[in-house]
Amino acid sequence: MEKAKRILKPLGEVTEFMTKGIAPKYTENETENTIKVLNQRCNRNFQISYKEARLHDKSLRKVSEEKLLKPGDVLINSTGTGTAGRVAQVWQIPATTTFDGHMILLRPTKEIDPLYYGYAIKAQQKQIESLAEGSTGQTEINRKRLQEEIIINFPINISKQRKVGMILFNIDKRIKINAAINDNLAA
Repeated sequence: MEKAKRILKPLGEVTEFMTKGIAPKYTENETENTIKVLNQRCNRNFQISYKEARLHDKSLRKVSEEKLLKPGDVLINSTGTGTAGRVAQVWQIPATTTFDGHMILLRPTKEIDPLYYGYAIKAQQKQIESLAEGSTGQTEINRKRLQEEIIINFPINISKQRKVGMILFNIDKRIKINAAINDNLAA
């Protein structure tokens, strides 16, 4: 059996789009002018939770289309001691959603399958966390170092990337099901 050909590239070379989030105009009341805003508290254990999401009033500050979340987007917490470097990929977006300036959004090039891309970045979380620079409480991920120092290893063949991504996705799905069963049994 022939060994799959693989490529090693810096994250910046397989990332088509990278941006920091918005400076939200928060509001407490949901209206037709509000959208959800994710923040660093929403990003834990490689997952996004909407429990801590807040509301942004679009009538006070517009949000560009590119900063609205799309399925497959990868979010990295960009600031905070103990939170900088956390990685999550979002697939389920229950409402129009953006993210605040304490997070970085990444989208892959066409060279790499989006699901595989997310897992490849999640696998680098410890190294990404080490890119946080600055004084205590004000640490921030250096985006230049993120693009250059995080190396993504992937098969050349995109169908092989999809297969690997789906295997990992199905394992994660099984873990969630088992956790829910355990929580139910504990209750």
